[in-house]
Amino acid sequence: MKTLSLALLIFLLISQVVLSAEISKKKDIAILGTKSNSTYISEDTVRYIDSTISHYFVSQKRFNVLGYGEYRISSEDIDDFISRIREIRAKKAEELGTYDEKFGTVVIKGEDFDRMVNSFLVVVPVISDVTVKKTEIEEYSGSSKYLKEAYDIEVVIDITFINVREGKREASIRLTGEGVDTDYKKAQKKAIDYALGQLSYQVKKIDIFKIKSVVLEVRGDTVLFTLGENMGVKPGDEYEVLTKMQIGKTGTIATVPTALLRVKRVYPDYSEARIVYAKERVTEGDQVVEVAKMGINVTFNAGIARINIPDMNYSIVLVDDISVPPITNYFYVELNQPERNMAVNAGFRVTANLGYRFKAVVDGTAVLNLPIWGGIGEAGVLASLYKRRVELQFGVEAGVLYMSTFKEKIYRNSLILDFIKINGTEIDFDQDPYVSIYGLGVGIKGTAGLKFVVARDQALYFGISYRLYTRIKKWFLLIEETSGDKMDSVSIGSDSDNVYPLFGQLKSVDISGYEIMAGYSMRF
Repeated sequence: MKTLSLALLIFLLISQVVLSAEISKKKDIAILGTKSNSTYISEDTVRYIDSTISHYFVSQKRFNVLGYGEYRISSEDIDDFISRIREIRAKKAEELGTYDEKFGTVVIKGEDFDRMVNSFLVVVPVISDVTVKKTEIEEYSGSSKYLKEAYDIEVVIDITFINVREGKREASIRLTGEGVDTDYKKAQKKAIDYALGQLSYQVKKIDIFKIKSVVLEVRGDTVLFTLGENMGVKPGDEYEVLTKMQIGKTGTIATVPTALLRVKRVYPDYSEARIVYAKERVTEGDQVVEVAKMGINVTFNAGIARINIPDMNYSIVLVDDISVPPITNYFYVELNQPERNMAVNAGFRVTANLGYRFKAVVDGTAVLNLPIWGGIGEAGVLASLYKRRVELQFGVEAGVLYMSTFKEKIYRNSLILDFIKINGTEIDFDQDPYVSIYGLGVGIKGTAGLKFVVARDQALYFGISYRLYTRIKKWFLLIEETSGDKMDSVSIGSDSDNVYPLFGQLKSVDISGYEIMAGYSMRF
């Protein structure tokens, strides 16, 4: 292995001299503190933003991060800051290290300014806008529902990247986030976390932050390229191979992407990748450039699944606490659920790379049956086998089944009272009561699927799965008023004395069985 590393190092040195491909090097990046003029943002919150931004750039390994959190430049001073950088670099002033520079209320010491000027980039984050609005959210107390005042906070963070070598704005990104909570600090943190959560993807879209490398060796579908773990290359990352080609009959030479690589293994100074697809032959010396990806795939799919819903084509009758059949005071709900052995499903799948081979997966599936429909949430792990554009997936997931009706209108026995008491709660018919019927199940799912990459960011998906879930035997009925100042509600089980069985009852439902799905996948 040492011999191979030495050979690759020698080849790298030769490549840098004789090849035109660009190879990234670690460079200094100076990060200033976050500037905020808003009274809504505390100093602790500003330091939290500073820490999060710095930690991100440190974790990328491709830069030597210089922190200058004590210096915070407002957006209106950025142009003056760039102008001064140009002057300093132009005249190489003799007094370097002895002067101070003032931007607004910020004074930057000369020795710090000198170090910034000799960096590759200066990062200037600014909290551009904070909006605080009052809103209302629903909360429950016992059997009653109330509207409670909450804070709705929106935050805008602008980050400017200054190329100090050239004295210009290299790029700018805008991060926005919103948070809602009854607690002000929690709402603010939710907004900021959501905004900062976009930082990684937004930064990777900027060309200067992309890792650029060169192909060292090609062995079948395996490609070795320079740079590895020491520059932040990770298994599962994707890289494009760029080739110079003549476009049209004018003789114009352009650099175009001709192949896509997926990193399989990383070593300190080089990486091993597999070819996903190649429009042209990949050869030694080709330029390799990182593809800005979050490592997330979103698949929208539809299919058909085996279920077992017995005939419940009748009404469910709710009787009063004190009713004695056959003399009853009751409300009723028209259920009208026919027997079903199959159901159409539609859903989405989100996968996140855990490396080259494994992915975390979350599935959301809707069972499109009426009136009792289902929602299934599942999470687990997938293992993938790759062959060029084809990916075979095998996985196991655990999940929760929620089956329910939409809110069904309640009718009443017009000969009796206009209210009914259930578990001591009085439900008034004049306050437009509705009932929601729901049940829960848990289980596991085994999956096998095939994905075919049709473009860099798109793929087709075909899958089959088998679910093993508990049957829903006991149902719950949520009866709630939907108008009036105080909206009472009560929840009972399907085996409650308030459900009169002679009219019809809720039966057990099972969704265990096969499911076949097909879908369209977008890669982010």
